[in-house]
Amino acid sequence: MPLFHPQGWRTSAYTPTGRYHFNRLRLYAAGLLLALSIPSGPVNAQPPTAAGLPDPLTLQAAVDQALQHNYAIRAAAAEVRRFEGEAVHAGRWVPSNPVLDVKSAERDAPGGTSTDIGISLAQEVWTGGKRRLQASAADARSQAARGRLEFLHTSTAARTRRAFLQVLLAREARRTGQRLLTAAQELQRYTRRRLEAGEATALAVNTAAIGVARARAELSRADRDLTRARLALAELLAVDPGQDLNPAGRLQPVALELPDRETLLQRSLERRSDLAAAAQAVVAAQKELQLTRRQLIPNLTIMGFYEEEESAEILGGGLSVSLPLLHRYRGEQQSASARLQQDQVARDALRLQVRREVLQALADYRSAREQVEVAGETMLSAAEQNLALTRTAFRAGKVGAPAITTAQDNLLSVRRTYLTALEELIVAGTALESATGGLIRMHQGVSQPASQESTR
Repeated sequence: MPLFHPQGWRTSAYTPTGRYHFNRLRLYAAGLLLALSIPSGPVNAQPPTAAGLPDPLTLQAAVDQALQHNYAIRAAAAEVRRFEGEAVHAGRWVPSNPVLDVKSAERDAPGGTSTDIGISLAQEVWTGGKRRLQASAADARSQAARGRLEFLHTSTAARTRRAFLQVLLAREARRTGQRLLTAAQELQRYTRRRLEAGEATALAVNTAAIGVARARAELSRADRDLTRARLALAELLAVDPGQDLNPAGRLQPVALELPDRETLLQRSLERRSDLAAAAQAVVAAQKELQLTRRQLIPNLTIMGFYEEEESAEILGGGLSVSLPLLHRYRGEQQSASARLQQDQVARDALRLQVRREVLQALADYRSAREQVEVAGETMLSAAEQNLALTRTAFRAGKVGAPAITTAQDNLLSVRRTYLTALEELIVAGTALESATGGLIRMHQGVSQPASQESTR
């Protein structure tokens, strides 16, 4: 029985015995696949923990943790690797693997039977510089992905600083809220003792009770804000949100050293890696448009063959080419042209967006800085002192209950103004860091021991 047959390969696998062994092989393969699909141990579905983080947590450690473990950064890094793989594929030397063709046939002739055989090897090769164009386009796409990843590092670091400082701010708000509640409770106890002694009225007692209730409400909001701030920080650090993070330090607003506006704008445009990424996307789109036009130059397929027919040996070669007559790549060219226009618009829009972000963050920072200087800790201490003096005057009988209510209202207003100004300063400072591509950093806003001082 010949090994080759005009209608295909003929082997003993399709005999009854061969079919039996083939079916057994299929069963073994199915069992092996099933075994591989069963996990060898329990699936670890536990969320990440902050076990490796220092306690208390420094600003530097928080930023390092976010840059290493943040899920958005990890996804962007995977995207970079994907584009790099596509660039490797685009730079291959030939469009496809060589094709080996082997054929055999039985020839019946009056003089007897003979076997014809033929072997051919074909290889498609690039033409028109298509390999260079597609490799350049893929490399530009990978560079754009790396630029986006670099800017994501910058923006994530800024967001982490913001979240860290907001935890410190929320903790400070809770401390002031606790002081307010303690003072209100002391006044309430004092008015109750005076009422029992017949030296105070129910109006004074009710006023003190209202002050306690308002202070409790302020403290409850402060507790809520502190929880929210810690959860936001945990999300950026990619740790278990149920774990209690303990950021180190206290807020100590320090003025940032800023260059003049035009210098800041120019240096920001040069530093923003996402703007460089947008420029690389335009380069890639230009190469891709050129590539679609080069598709009209078909690739060549070079082949060589050897045949035996009736004891005659035939050795030869040839070329084949696909004629671009019916498919003229008009749709591909239109799509590539539109993508180029889209990337150019995105680049130009991003350039204006960067300028707007820098100017907006700069204006917000200057405004917030002025508010903090006006409504700083000095004003808050003065409002607390005024409330204490009013209580002293109340105990001496010099003022009535409405004066205490006025002093409490003034302290609450000053406290909210001060905390709001600090919040706006944090947001504006970290927005300035992101807008300038990391040129300006707000790490000076944290007071820490010398051994824990941030260097970022």
